[in-house]
Amino acid sequence: MTSRGAPTGVSTMTKVKTRESSRDSLEEMLDCGWYIEPPVYARPHWQSPVASREANTYHFVLWRDNQVNLVSIRESPEIQQFLTDSELAIDYL
Repeated sequence: MTSRGAPTGVSTMTKVKTRESSRDSLEEMLDCGWYIEPPVYARPHWQSPVASREANTYHFVLWRDNQVNLVSIRESPEIQQFLTDSELAIDYL
């Protein structure tokens, strides 16, 4: 067992839920030691329960210290630039 209660070698998963995930919140997590596991998953025209319009949503799987987070971010010019700059592979679902 690890100090967090999970058996050694078993990852725990938490889901980041914010009202407005953004490039800034993603970059903050990366600055805290999380890293993105490619590919980024894109869901075209997925309608979020917190947003009224349809748009692409990008799902990032982040890892740190044997923990995993799923971060979902709505399409925006800022996230498009981040994806271009980082050259991450994108899989469309």
